[in-house]
Amino acid sequence: MNKIDEIFLSFLKDAFKSVINSLNTTPVEEIRSLSSKKVQEAFSKVKYEIHGSENLPSEGNLIFIYNHLNNHPLYSVAENFQITLDSHFISSMIIDRYYGKSGIRVSRLSLPNEKFHKIYYDKLDYIRVYAKNFIPNNVDDTEVKKINKEFYGEAFKYLKKGNCLVLSPEGASYSTEESPGNFKNGLFKLISKLPISTYVVPIVTLNFDKLASKSVFKCEIKKPIKYENISNNIEIESENNRLNKKYKSWVNKMKLYDNDFSFEIKKLVSKVEENKKMEEPIIFYGSSTIRLWKSLNEDFKDLNVINLGFGGAYIDSLSKHFNLLINFINPKAIVVYLGGNDLNLNLSPREIIFKIKKFIEKIYNRYPDTNIGYITIKPSLERENKLSNIKKINEGVKLITDDFPNLIYIDIYEKLLVNGKVTSKFLLQDGLHLNKKGYRILTKAVKEKIIN
Repeated sequence: MNKIDEIFLSFLKDAFKSVINSLNTTPVEEIRSLSSKKVQEAFSKVKYEIHGSENLPSEGNLIFIYNHLNNHPLYSVAENFQITLDSHFISSMIIDRYYGKSGIRVSRLSLPNEKFHKIYYDKLDYIRVYAKNFIPNNVDDTEVKKINKEFYGEAFKYLKKGNCLVLSPEGASYSTEESPGNFKNGLFKLISKLPISTYVVPIVTLNFDKLASKSVFKCEIKKPIKYENISNNIEIESENNRLNKKYKSWVNKMKLYDNDFSFEIKKLVSKVEENKKMEEPIIFYGSSTIRLWKSLNEDFKDLNVINLGFGGAYIDSLSKHFNLLINFINPKAIVVYLGGNDLNLNLSPREIIFKIKKFIEKIYNRYPDTNIGYITIKPSLERENKLSNIKKINEGVKLITDDFPNLIYIDIYEKLLVNGKVTSKFLLQDGLHLNKKGYRILTKAVKEKIIN
C-alpha cells in the first residue's frame, strides 16, 4: 500500500473508532462534532480542492445535495464497512467548517449483516431511510413506505432548527466516470411538503472513488437555488429532471477542469480578443479576489478596466499565462493580487516574496513605463492561522518597491481589520472572499493609489 493511502486510511479508522467507541451517554452533537474534527484531520493528509466557496449562503435551513460516488475498496475501516468519503467530506470540510455544525445526513438503514454500519450510523443518529437493493428480506413494502414517509417530518424538524441537511438525490453511488446517476424525486417531494422556504446548495464531487495517492479529491459548490410553489407530481418530475440535467453538465465540465486552469483561460483569451483595441486599459490580474470583483466595471465606470482574474491561481499560474493574457499595447496600469493561494503550498514567506518579485520583474520588463499596482494579501478568517506569514509577505513586498520605480504598494490589510482583528464584517460566508463591503474598501484603496 502506498504511504499516502496508508496514512489516510489510518486516520479514517481513527475517525470511525471515535464514533463507535463513544459512550452511550455522550450527546449526539458531541459525537458528530468529534467525527467532523477527525475527518478533517484525515483529509488534511491528502490533496483536495474546494471550488466555489464564495457561493455558500449565509442563511440557515439549507439542503446540500451532491452526486454520490463510490469508495475505493482499499479504504475499509472495519469488516464490511467503509466511511463514505464524499458525504463525510461535505459534512466536515464544508458544513462544519463554515457553519459550525456538521449538519444532518440522510443515510440508508443497515442490512442485518452490516454490524458496523448499524453501530456507526446509530451513534451519529442521522435520518435513516430504506434504499433500493438494501432492504432486508423480512421487511415488506408497507414498512418501507412507512419509514420512508417519516423522513419528511424528520427533515423538517431539523431544518426548522436551522440545521443543514445533506442528501444525495440518486439514492445510489457511482464511479466518477459514470456519475451522476438518475435522480429520484425524493428531494422535490421533500421541498413540496416543507412549510418553510429553503435553499438547495448543489455540490459537484469528483474522484472520491479514487486512491488519494493517485488523484485529487475535488468538489465545487454551485450557486444556491431557491425552490418555491412546487405542489404536484408533474412539477416535481419536471424540476427533478431539470436539476439532473444540470448536474450532468456540471460534472462533465468539472472532469475537464485541470490545474492549468485551461477552462477559465480559454474564456479569458476570448475576453482579451474582444477588448484588444481598448485604449489605455487598467488591467486587473490575479486570483479569486480579482475574479470575484463583479462590480469592477461599475466601480471604475469612467475608465477602461478589464478583469482577467481566475480562481485558485498561484503565482506560477499567473506567470505562466501572463504573456497570453496581458496582450495589450499600452496599458495605463496593471493591478495584481497574488500570493494568498501559495500559502497552501507550504511555501515560506521568503519563497513567496521571491516568486512575487520575479513576477513583478516579468511585468516590468515587458511594460517598463506602466504603473504596477500590488494589492497586499488580505486578512481572512479562513487563513487566520497564517496571518503572521501574510504580514511577513506584505512587508517583504513593500521593501522591494524601491527596486521598481513604477511599483505602487496598495495596502488593504489594516483596512480590513476591526479593532485590529479579523472579523466576518468584510467577508463572505466562507470567511475567505470579500463581500460588498470588502470590495468597497478595496475599490477606495485602488483609486487612492492608482487613479489619483
